[in-house]
Order: sequence, then C-alpha cells, then structure tokens
Amino acid sequence: MGLTKRKDGWYVEFPVVDDGKVLQLARGTPGAKVKRWKTSTANRTLAGQQEAKIKTDLMMGRIVSERIKGPMTFKALTDAYLADPKIQRQRIYKKKKNWIAKRFLPAFGGSTPLADITEDKIERFLERRRQDNGYQGTKAKPATVNRELAGLKHLFTWGIKKEFLKVNPARFLRPDKENNVRDEILDPAQFAKLQKCSPSYLQPINYVAYMTGMREGEILGLTWDKVDLKAGFIRLAAEDTKTGESRNIPLTFSEDLLDLFKNLVKVRSLHSPQVFLRDGQPIKSIRGAFQTACEDAGITGFRFHDFRHTAITNMRRAGIDHLTIMRISGHKTMACFTRYNSFREPDLLAAARQFNTYITLAHQTASQAPSASEEKLASSC
Repeated sequence: MGLTKRKDGWYVEFPVVDDGKVLQLARGTPGAKVKRWKTSTANRTLAGQQEAKIKTDLMMGRIVSERIKGPMTFKALTDAYLADPKIQRQRIYKKKKNWIAKRFLPAFGGSTPLADITEDKIERFLERRRQDNGYQGTKAKPATVNRELAGLKHLFTWGIKKEFLKVNPARFLRPDKENNVRDEILDPAQFAKLQKCSPSYLQPINYVAYMTGMREGEILGLTWDKVDLKAGFIRLAAEDTKTGESRNIPLTFSEDLLDLFKNLVKVRSLHSPQVFLRDGQPIKSIRGAFQTACEDAGITGFRFHDFRHTAITNMRRAGIDHLTIMRISGHKTMACFTRYNSFREPDLLAAARQFNTYITLAHQTASQAPSASEEKLASSC
C-alpha cells in the first residue's frame, strides 16, 4: 500500500471506508476497500508528495464519497461537516446541528448544488429570519440572525479547507447591529407565584437560578462531585462554564439554598451523578415546562436566562461590589456585566436617598467645624 509503480506511471493505493459522505483512511478496518489514484507525474519524488497529500486528505475527511454523484450538494456538505470530529467537539455542536436541520436545509434545499447557493440567496434567507417569529412569539433578534450567519460562514469556510468548494458565498455579508439588552427581572412576589405554578422537579432548578444567577446549562449539567456542601460552594470546572474558566459559587446566599442541596443529597440517585433529575433521569430541557409555568403565573416576556439578570441585580442591590459579583456570575468584562444589571426607579430613588444622607452629614459636619478664617482669628486673640 502507498506508492506503487506500474507501466503507465506511479499510483497511490490506500485502504478506505466510504461512509456515503467522505472517504476515510482505514488500515485494518473490516469492510475497507483499496482505493487507487493515478499520480500526474513520472517523477517518484513528486509522486511521493502527491501520496502524502492524498493520505492527509483521507485522514482529514477531505475526499468526497464516491456515492455522491455529480456536483456536491448542500446536504452532502452539511453531513460531512457534522461528521467532522473537530466540529463535534465544539461546545455549540448541538446548536449547529439544529441550525442545519431546522434553518439551513429547509432554506437552501439539501439537493441544491453548492455552486447554486449565492450571496443573494443567503441575504434573502437572512431577511426572512429577521421577519420570523421566534421564542414566545417575538421576532428573531439581530444577535440570533448574526449567530446563524456566523454558522453559515463557518460551514462554507470549512468546506473550502476541505476543498469541497472554492469560494465562500457568505464572505461579504455583514452582521446586523446588535442591541439585545434585556431588562426583565422578577420581584419576590412574582417569583413566589412562579414557583407555585411550576412542577416539583422544576422548582429547585428555578430557585438555584434565582439565587445564584447560574446558566441553565450549568444547572442542568451539575453533578454531585461539583457540590461541596462542607465548604458551602458549587465548584464549576473550566469545561463546565461558557467562558471556559472555573468558578466558585457560594451556597450560603440563603439558608434555604444550602438546605435545598442538603435535602437533595439525601435522596440522590445512585444511578446518576446529576443533581437535578426528573423521574430518575437527567433533564435535557425545561423550556416547555418553564414557559407553561410563566403563562400560568401570568408572567409574560420572561425567559429562564432572565433569572441571571434577576440574581445579579439583587446582588448589586444587596451591596455586593461589582468585582465580586462578576467572579460569582462569570462575567469577564464590565460591559457584559452592565447588560445583566437592571435598574428600576426604586434603585435610583435609593441612590438619591444615599446621596442625600451623605451630603446632609457633610454639611452638618462643615457647619459644626470652625472655618479657616475663624481659626486664624481665634489664634490671633
């Protein structure tokens, strides 16, 4: 196997497996077949260079399956993309898979040749997305459209690297200006009502989010080895967080929060490391149940992620300094932290009262202390 000499020139031979998407190098793999390529040179050194390139292409999944007839289709590209181990290891792999299945393939058609997907078609797709109704009946936000555009660009850029296409049709499209700052928080009365309307398995999840500001994925993916009841912390490793940085979250925000985990550990499942379960199984999604609970509680426009806004705002109102809150919440920049910090009129009035107290005391102190001229006069007498 490898480079062989025949009467009409040099050939490259490798055992391969054809999965219907790409050819893959398969030494010692059952069902593998020998694939032969004729080099374009009679020079052994140059033929060896072509052999090395073909081997690399096989290992990287760059050679399209022979089952794909004619020009490569959009479906073939997306299948090969999702089959790439590097793509599968990405944190947003599931989201990309969802975009492809629910957005990209319906919009462009799986059987469409790649050459027929133009910048104009992508722009029309983006315009339709801007008009689509999104979560809870709202239009797709600029940030949502921008993430999908970025996903498309990465898909085509990946295709270029694999030599499936030569030009990225989305390369000149620019993202929309984003202004997706949300200002939705729950007051204690609203939260109490939401809890009453939530199923029992959802209530502790809601409470942890309300008190700590942890992200939905961090809570649903929480395992008992991350919970340090003795020290009173949830200890998230770098791989557990969106930012890729470890984080320690106090469980002593309230006695109820610590008691919640102490009670959960007493009835923890021996068959699952997950903290939060439903009928003994890990919880994959709470979106439907949470939306129903909000509707039953008469709460509109509130998303689970808004608990993060609520917790951060409450921490700030409690007088915790910004840097400490950022360490707890995992925000890297002040700009991002500010987006999650909601201000209401009572906050502004409280600031005014605080200032009034300060300035009043300052004036009282000044009126009681002798002025510089009075001190000079007193010293001369």
